[in-house]
Amino acid sequence: MSNISKKAVKRLASGSMKLNKGKYSVMTFSVILTTVLFSSFFTILGSVLSELRDSSMGQYNYLDPTAFLICVAALVIFIFSGYLIIYNIFDLNVVADMKEYGLLKTIGTSGKQIRSMVKHRARYICLFAIPIGLVIGCGAGGRLLPMIGRFINTACVNKGHVHMSIWIILFTVLFAYFTVAISSGKPCRRLSRISPVEAARYTGRVKKNGKAVSRRIPLVLSLTLSLVVLNSAYTIMSSFSTETFAEEYTVADFCVQDALLDNAGAKEKNVNAIDSTFLTELSMQEAAQKVGNLYLTHEDHVFSSEVWSGIEKRFFSDETVKMQIESFYTDEGYSVNAYLKEMHNKRTMEGNTYGISEPVAGKLEDVLTMDGTADIDWGKFNSGRYVIAERWQYASDGFLDIVCPGDKVEIRGREYTVYALADIPMLIEYPVYASIECSLILPEDEYLAVYGECKPMRTLIDVEDKKESSFEEWISSYTRNTSLSYTSKQSVTEDNKAFGDLFAIAGILVAVILGIIGVMNFGNTMIASVISRSHELAVLEAVGMTVRQQKRSLIREGLEFFTYTSVFAVLLSGIINVTAVKTLVDNLPMFSWKFSLTALAICLPVILVIILMIPAAAYKRISKRSVVERLRTE
Repeated sequence: MSNISKKAVKRLASGSMKLNKGKYSVMTFSVILTTVLFSSFFTILGSVLSELRDSSMGQYNYLDPTAFLICVAALVIFIFSGYLIIYNIFDLNVVADMKEYGLLKTIGTSGKQIRSMVKHRARYICLFAIPIGLVIGCGAGGRLLPMIGRFINTACVNKGHVHMSIWIILFTVLFAYFTVAISSGKPCRRLSRISPVEAARYTGRVKKNGKAVSRRIPLVLSLTLSLVVLNSAYTIMSSFSTETFAEEYTVADFCVQDALLDNAGAKEKNVNAIDSTFLTELSMQEAAQKVGNLYLTHEDHVFSSEVWSGIEKRFFSDETVKMQIESFYTDEGYSVNAYLKEMHNKRTMEGNTYGISEPVAGKLEDVLTMDGTADIDWGKFNSGRYVIAERWQYASDGFLDIVCPGDKVEIRGREYTVYALADIPMLIEYPVYASIECSLILPEDEYLAVYGECKPMRTLIDVEDKKESSFEEWISSYTRNTSLSYTSKQSVTEDNKAFGDLFAIAGILVAVILGIIGVMNFGNTMIASVISRSHELAVLEAVGMTVRQQKRSLIREGLEFFTYTSVFAVLLSGIINVTAVKTLVDNLPMFSWKFSLTALAICLPVILVIILMIPAAAYKRISKRSVVERLRTE
């Protein structure tokens, strides 16, 4: 018999969908959910990349490997979760429509045309579902973006705003359609191989021994995935500790600087932002107990032959230093040895010269003076004959210093003795680093004598505890209409509370969507299973099995799913909690990792109730027909 025409295949596919709107609406809803995940993800990612590109003048100078891995992991999870539900629903619909496909094969429809019919239905669903999911997802991403924008270091004017582009739409459509395509591929292949006789008797896939193939694995995976994500999000949220972080993050009660100084996206950084007007207003505030200034000049430092010889023996001979040189300074035709030879001939090293006042000197860390003490004698240091050398920040094990206490160094033609080695806290030092650099620190008066009158880069302020709130009101009001910004314990706490909220909202949103997918998977499978076993259950009822016993049997089957889900969810959540989540939390200074399975303890009873209700509801649906009617149904 000849094959039917392509137009007829399309008409049959469309007509069948119109007659089974309820069944295909579930599939449409699943595609919408999957598209929401993709569109919200790409809206946020595209907008963030757009801001980074705008702030770096059209180039992405740095791509954080951790952020890249998180994006890849998110894509894999979204594709996998979408695959689980769409594949399962397609598979169930294939079972339900198998007799229809068998009849089509009987009248001459080829396997290829059957595949085309199923694919046409998938495309038809995508045509309606993807645009709806795209709109919802872009809206959800737009709502989350302002929160994310607070933690992006860019100098973009529209920071935290949605930057829609054709690429966001294309990637969303591509990944959503790709997920539908791979999910429908396996059922299509099975349909094309089945014979008309097998299709007429088909009630589901069976093993070689004749038993039905269990859907337990995809269902358990689907439910487990949502629980693991939810528990991980809850663990991150419960590990959040702003107060502890605020204490560690702030060097002084208040630190004032240019608003773009610590913004990684800003190319030009103003290191002379603290003007005399602010310092005058600050001096009138009774709450301010200690005020310290930090100055900066970027320049090369020249060393004598004797000191340079020590630097080469101690510093440039170290393998860690050579690795840094190879990573940052060499390219094709230029080796580490060539770099070292050039440095030997010049005897100069780039770096910064800082000027600090006494309150700032008290903030220096890892101090080692020429007297062997860990405290700076301000009177001695402020004599005008000494400098402090900043420790090299890339030392992999302990300290690796460029110069030593007692060495002679030169700044603008003046010779100084290295009084001490120290670290400037990362939170107040100049936020641009060279791989190989030597920074020196002068006392404030000597710095101004060398460089002339200039403005500080930062001003550190310690205030009375009781007056901290009133001082914050003043400094907030003062800096609001200027180019200055400030950090304080309160501002750090508020910013990082929003960061914790962002993690919680994003994690819970994804977990809820995955949870809906998991429950839908279970519900569809159980309902389809009960309907396909309608004849079997009718036979059992006819030979004496009571309705109550049949319900118990179905509920027992649901409990098996729940048991497997609970075991896998607890095991995987525990493993991921102590590995991936702990690693992430340990790299976030505002978090303190705490092992938790609380989310599972809350959600598993809810899932148990749902799992018990669905089989009973499905059985109630088929029991409306009499036993005789069900026995007559093949």
